[in-house]
Amino acid sequence: MRLLVVNGMTGTFISVFVTSAVLYMNIGNLGYLISTADDPVLPVLMLGFGLFVTLGSVVIGSAIMLVGEKEDDAGSGPGLKQRLTPQNLQLEPVLVPARAPERR
Repeated sequence: MRLLVVNGMTGTFISVFVTSAVLYMNIGNLGYLISTADDPVLPVLMLGFGLFVTLGSVVIGSAIMLVGEKEDDAGSGPGLKQRLTPQNLQLEPVLVPARAPERR
């Protein structure tokens, strides 16, 4: 549970930062549109919630996927015990039967 809570809070802080940056830098003219809206709270909440769900899921998902990684295995790829090199890679041709389509 601690893993999920810590990474969920990290995703929340990142989404708050991104929402603030989008509004402050007026990306896509969103800052102006929201500041001139009759009720600016709803668009800000919708933007923030969408980013919260997206970025929170990314942070939690990446933390879950890295649970089994050891620090000495970092960079070797997920689940790879040895590097694939031309010396240890054995390729064999496989015969695949093919039929011609029937003509009508």
